[in-house]
Amino acid sequence: MTEMVFAVCVGNASLVSMELRWVRRSKCDDAASALPRSIPIFISTLKKDVNLEELRHLYSRCDHSCHRFSKNGSGIVDMKKLRTAISRSDVVVSVFCKPHHAVLVEESASVNDDDAEEESLSSDSRKQNKDESSLGDMFQDVLPLNPTNGQLVGFGRAYSDYGLTASVHDLMVLPSLQRMGIGKLIVNRITRLLTSRDIYDIAALCFEHERPFFKACGFADDRMGSTTMMFTKSLEA
Repeated sequence: MTEMVFAVCVGNASLVSMELRWVRRSKCDDAASALPRSIPIFISTLKKDVNLEELRHLYSRCDHSCHRFSKNGSGIVDMKKLRTAISRSDVVVSVFCKPHHAVLVEESASVNDDDAEEESLSSDSRKQNKDESSLGDMFQDVLPLNPTNGQLVGFGRAYSDYGLTASVHDLMVLPSLQRMGIGKLIVNRITRLLTSRDIYDIAALCFEHERPFFKACGFADDRMGSTTMMFTKSLEA
Protein backbone atom coordinates (compact mmCIF):
# COMPACT_ATOMS: atom_id res chain seq x y z
CA MET A 1 0.00 0.00 0.00
CA THR A 2 1.40 3.38 -1.00
CA GLU A 3 1.79 5.63 2.01
CA MET A 4 0.28 9.09 1.93
CA VAL A 5 0.96 11.76 4.48
CA PHE A 6 -0.56 14.92 5.89
CA ALA A 7 1.45 18.11 6.26
CA VAL A 8 0.61 21.48 7.78
CA CYS A 9 1.19 25.01 6.55
CA VAL A 10 1.04 28.50 8.05
CA GLY A 11 0.67 31.83 6.19
CA ASN A 12 -1.57 34.83 5.74
CA ALA A 13 -2.60 37.13 2.86
CA SER A 14 -5.72 38.27 1.03
CA LEU A 15 -6.00 37.80 -2.73
CA VAL A 16 -8.03 38.90 -5.71
CA SER A 17 -10.32 36.39 -7.41
CA MET A 18 -8.70 36.74 -10.86
CA GLU A 19 -5.16 37.52 -11.91
CA LEU A 20 -3.03 37.46 -15.07
CA ARG A 21 0.59 36.38 -14.58
CA TRP A 22 3.57 35.06 -16.53
CA VAL A 23 5.34 31.80 -15.75
CA ARG A 24 8.74 30.70 -17.00
CA ARG A 25 10.16 27.25 -17.63
CA SER A 26 13.04 26.59 -15.28
CA LYS A 27 15.13 24.85 -17.91
CA CYS A 28 14.77 24.00 -21.59
CA ASP A 29 15.69 20.51 -22.70
CA ASP A 30 15.09 18.76 -26.00
CA ALA A 31 11.75 17.36 -24.83
CA ALA A 32 10.44 20.85 -24.01
CA SER A 33 11.83 22.64 -27.04
CA ALA A 34 8.41 22.67 -28.74
CA LEU A 35 7.01 24.91 -26.01
CA PRO A 36 7.79 28.60 -25.37
CA ARG A 37 10.11 29.44 -22.48
CA SER A 38 7.56 31.73 -20.81
CA ILE A 39 3.78 32.02 -21.20
CA PRO A 40 0.93 34.07 -19.71
CA ILE A 41 -1.51 32.30 -17.40
CA PHE A 42 -4.84 33.36 -15.94
CA ILE A 43 -5.59 32.40 -12.32
CA SER A 44 -9.20 32.27 -11.14
CA THR A 45 -10.72 31.38 -7.77
CA LEU A 46 -14.29 31.60 -9.07
CA LYS A 47 -16.27 28.38 -9.25
CA LYS A 48 -18.17 29.65 -12.28
CA ASP A 49 -14.95 29.43 -14.29
CA VAL A 50 -14.66 25.67 -13.72
CA ASN A 51 -15.76 23.75 -16.83
CA LEU A 52 -16.41 20.19 -15.66
CA GLU A 53 -15.64 18.62 -19.05
CA GLU A 54 -12.30 20.41 -19.21
CA LEU A 55 -11.59 19.43 -15.62
CA ARG A 56 -12.34 15.78 -16.34
CA HIS A 57 -9.96 15.98 -19.31
CA LEU A 58 -7.28 17.44 -17.04
CA TYR A 59 -7.79 14.55 -14.60
CA SER A 60 -7.14 12.18 -17.50
CA ARG A 61 -4.08 14.01 -18.90
CA CYS A 62 -2.53 14.19 -15.42
CA ASP A 63 -3.40 10.55 -14.65
CA HIS A 64 -5.03 11.80 -11.47
CA SER A 65 -7.78 9.79 -9.80
CA CYS A 66 -10.62 10.67 -7.46
CA HIS A 67 -10.48 7.13 -6.06
CA ARG A 68 -7.48 6.91 -3.75
CA PHE A 69 -8.49 3.47 -2.49
CA SER A 70 -7.96 2.04 -6.00
CA LYS A 71 -4.95 -0.26 -6.30
CA ASN A 72 -3.72 1.30 -9.53
CA GLY A 73 -4.86 4.85 -8.71
CA SER A 74 -6.97 5.13 -11.86
CA GLY A 75 -10.69 5.46 -12.37
CA ILE A 76 -13.36 7.25 -14.36
CA VAL A 77 -14.45 10.59 -12.94
CA ASP A 78 -18.13 10.61 -11.99
CA MET A 79 -19.36 13.95 -13.35
CA LYS A 80 -22.28 14.18 -10.92
CA LYS A 81 -20.01 13.64 -7.92
CA LEU A 82 -17.40 15.99 -9.37
CA ARG A 83 -20.00 18.75 -9.71
CA THR A 84 -21.03 18.23 -6.09
CA ALA A 85 -17.40 18.23 -4.91
CA ILE A 86 -16.66 21.52 -6.67
CA SER A 87 -19.82 23.20 -5.39
CA ARG A 88 -19.00 22.25 -1.79
CA SER A 89 -15.28 23.02 -1.90
CA ASP A 90 -14.29 26.00 0.21
CA VAL A 91 -11.54 27.11 -2.18
CA VAL A 92 -11.17 26.36 -5.89
CA VAL A 93 -8.21 27.57 -7.97
CA SER A 94 -8.12 27.18 -11.76
CA VAL A 95 -5.25 28.11 -14.08
CA PHE A 96 -5.71 28.77 -17.79
CA CYS A 97 -3.31 29.40 -20.66
CA LYS A 98 -3.79 29.95 -24.36
CA PRO A 99 -4.58 26.67 -26.15
CA HIS A 100 -1.56 26.74 -28.48
CA HIS A 101 0.72 27.10 -25.45
CA ALA A 102 -0.68 23.88 -24.01
CA VAL A 103 0.67 21.61 -26.74
CA LEU A 104 1.67 18.42 -24.98
CA VAL A 105 5.40 17.68 -25.05
CA GLU A 106 4.79 13.96 -25.10
CA GLU A 107 2.59 14.29 -28.15
CA SER A 108 4.91 16.61 -30.04
CA ALA A 109 7.89 14.36 -29.30
CA SER A 110 6.23 11.02 -29.94
CA VAL A 111 6.57 9.11 -33.19
CA ASN A 112 3.36 7.56 -34.52
CA ASP A 113 1.87 6.14 -37.67
CA ASP A 114 0.84 9.59 -38.87
CA ASP A 115 4.48 10.55 -39.35
CA ALA A 116 4.85 8.37 -42.41
CA GLU A 117 1.78 9.91 -44.01
CA GLU A 118 3.00 13.40 -43.19
CA GLU A 119 6.32 12.66 -44.89
CA SER A 120 4.43 11.91 -48.10
CA LEU A 121 3.07 15.45 -48.25
CA SER A 122 4.74 17.85 -50.64
CA SER A 123 7.03 20.52 -49.23
CA ASP A 124 4.58 23.20 -50.39
CA SER A 125 1.74 21.59 -48.43
CA ARG A 126 3.84 21.31 -45.29
CA LYS A 127 4.87 24.95 -45.60
CA GLN A 128 1.24 26.02 -46.04
CA ASN A 129 0.14 24.08 -42.96
CA LYS A 130 2.96 25.60 -40.93
CA ASP A 131 2.11 29.13 -42.11
CA GLU A 132 -1.58 28.65 -41.29
CA SER A 133 -0.67 27.37 -37.82
CA SER A 134 1.64 30.34 -37.22
CA LEU A 135 -1.07 32.79 -38.30
CA GLY A 136 -3.52 31.13 -35.92
CA ASP A 137 -1.03 31.39 -33.05
CA MET A 138 -0.39 35.06 -33.82
CA PHE A 139 -4.14 35.73 -33.76
CA GLN A 140 -4.45 33.95 -30.40
CA ASP A 141 -1.54 35.96 -28.98
CA VAL A 142 -3.29 39.30 -29.51
CA LEU A 143 -6.47 38.19 -27.72
CA PRO A 144 -6.62 38.90 -23.98
CA LEU A 145 -6.38 35.66 -22.00
CA ASN A 146 -9.38 34.69 -19.87
CA PRO A 147 -11.19 31.47 -18.81
CA THR A 148 -13.50 31.70 -21.81
CA ASN A 149 -10.80 31.50 -24.49
CA GLY A 150 -8.14 29.78 -22.40
CA GLN A 151 -7.47 26.11 -21.75
CA LEU A 152 -7.56 24.67 -18.25
CA VAL A 153 -4.02 23.52 -17.44
CA GLY A 154 -3.91 23.63 -13.64
CA PHE A 155 -6.30 23.02 -10.79
CA GLY A 156 -6.50 22.62 -7.02
CA ARG A 157 -9.16 22.81 -4.34
CA ALA A 158 -9.56 22.71 -0.57
CA TYR A 159 -12.21 21.66 1.92
CA SER A 160 -12.64 23.53 5.19
CA ASP A 161 -14.83 23.45 8.28
CA TYR A 162 -14.81 27.27 8.10
CA GLY A 163 -13.32 27.47 11.57
CA LEU A 164 -10.33 25.32 12.47
CA THR A 165 -9.05 23.05 9.72
CA ALA A 166 -8.79 22.62 5.96
CA SER A 167 -7.25 20.12 3.52
CA VAL A 168 -5.87 20.50 -0.01
CA HIS A 169 -7.02 18.06 -2.70
CA ASP A 170 -6.73 17.35 -6.43
CA LEU A 171 -3.66 19.45 -7.22
CA MET A 172 -2.95 19.00 -10.94
CA VAL A 173 -0.87 20.66 -13.65
CA LEU A 174 -0.78 19.58 -17.29
CA PRO A 175 2.41 17.46 -17.65
CA SER A 176 3.81 19.53 -20.51
CA LEU A 177 3.59 22.69 -18.38
CA GLN A 178 5.00 21.32 -15.16
CA ARG A 179 8.20 22.70 -13.58
CA MET A 180 7.08 26.24 -14.43
CA GLY A 181 5.85 27.15 -10.95
CA ILE A 182 2.15 26.71 -11.74
CA GLY A 183 1.59 24.12 -9.03
CA LYS A 184 3.25 26.29 -6.42
CA LEU A 185 1.10 29.26 -7.48
CA ILE A 186 -2.03 27.15 -6.99
CA VAL A 187 -0.98 25.95 -3.52
CA ASN A 188 0.05 29.47 -2.46
CA ARG A 189 -3.29 30.84 -3.60
CA ILE A 190 -5.19 28.16 -1.68
CA THR A 191 -3.24 28.64 1.56
CA ARG A 192 -3.42 32.42 1.41
CA LEU A 193 -7.17 32.37 0.90
CA LEU A 194 -7.60 30.00 3.82
CA THR A 195 -5.30 31.88 6.19
CA SER A 196 -6.98 35.16 5.26
CA ARG A 197 -10.09 33.55 6.78
CA ASP A 198 -8.11 32.78 9.93
CA ILE A 199 -7.76 29.06 9.12
CA TYR A 200 -4.18 27.91 9.74
CA ASP A 201 -4.43 24.15 10.31
CA ILE A 202 -4.08 23.21 6.62
CA ALA A 203 -3.32 19.64 5.55
CA ALA A 204 -2.18 18.33 2.17
CA LEU A 205 -3.01 14.80 1.09
CA CYS A 206 0.00 13.67 -0.92
CA PHE A 207 2.06 10.66 -1.97
CA GLU A 208 5.59 10.15 -0.75
CA HIS A 209 7.16 11.45 -3.99
CA GLU A 210 5.09 14.66 -3.68
CA ARG A 211 6.47 15.55 -0.24
CA PRO A 212 9.43 17.65 -1.55
CA PHE A 213 7.03 19.79 -3.57
CA PHE A 214 4.76 20.51 -0.61
CA LYS A 215 7.77 21.17 1.61
CA ALA A 216 8.87 23.80 -0.93
CA CYS A 217 5.39 25.34 -0.56
CA GLY A 218 5.79 25.71 3.21
CA PHE A 219 4.37 22.41 4.47
CA ALA A 220 5.99 20.10 7.03
CA ASP A 221 5.21 17.02 9.14
CA ASP A 222 2.78 17.67 11.96
CA ARG A 223 3.49 17.00 15.62
CA MET A 224 1.50 13.74 15.58
CA GLY A 225 3.42 12.35 12.61
CA SER A 226 0.11 11.64 10.90
CA THR A 227 -0.24 9.24 8.02
CA THR A 228 -3.31 8.57 5.90
CA MET A 229 -5.51 5.47 5.96
CA MET A 230 -8.49 4.92 3.66
CA PHE A 231 -11.73 3.25 4.75
CA THR A 232 -12.21 0.16 2.58
CA LYS A 233 -14.40 -2.26 4.60
CA SER A 234 -17.62 -1.34 2.78
CA LEU A 235 -15.90 -1.76 -0.58
CA GLU A 236 -14.99 -5.37 0.17
CA ALA A 237 -18.55 -6.32 1.11
